[in-house]
Amino acid sequence: MKTRLLFLLLMMAVQTVWAEPPAAQWQSLKPETQQVLGQFKENWSTLSPQQRQQLKSLGEKWLSLPAEKRSKLWQRFQRWQTLAPDKRHSMQQAYEQFKALPEAERQRMMESHHRFQGMNPERQREMMERFQQFHERMGGHSQGGHMPSMMDNGQGMSGSMGGHR
Repeated sequence: MKTRLLFLLLMMAVQTVWAEPPAAQWQSLKPETQQVLGQFKENWSTLSPQQRQQLKSLGEKWLSLPAEKRSKLWQRFQRWQTLAPDKRHSMQQAYEQFKALPEAERQRMMESHHRFQGMNPERQREMMERFQQFHERMGGHSQGGHMPSMMDNGQGMSGSMGGHR
């Protein structure tokens, strides 16, 4: 009985020593970081230490970005939020497939994307139409004008990809 009690006391002491560092507590975050992570304040104590650390790092990284970059990222996030769930899902699947490609293939695709971005809007539109025609000839399904609409709303390919570079 005494051995069990001693063991329990020892375990409590070890937990106290290994307790979460104060840096991950909400009150210890910088006010700017608290402002960025404000939506997590109420549930902060229920998050795992790892989740808190990840959020803290993301908040600090966000604050370190130039204002122009933050603005662009925020706009992309808002566009993402307005997409239909099935469209977000298909884009997530495409991104997962992209990440699964060999590095050389991903690099080749990114270089093509950058070349495309360097084209004038008329040339981009022409390329998109040609690609859509090719896709349909190869047995793909028409996306109801999806590709030209990316061009029409001014997003281009970078807007549709969510900035994954």
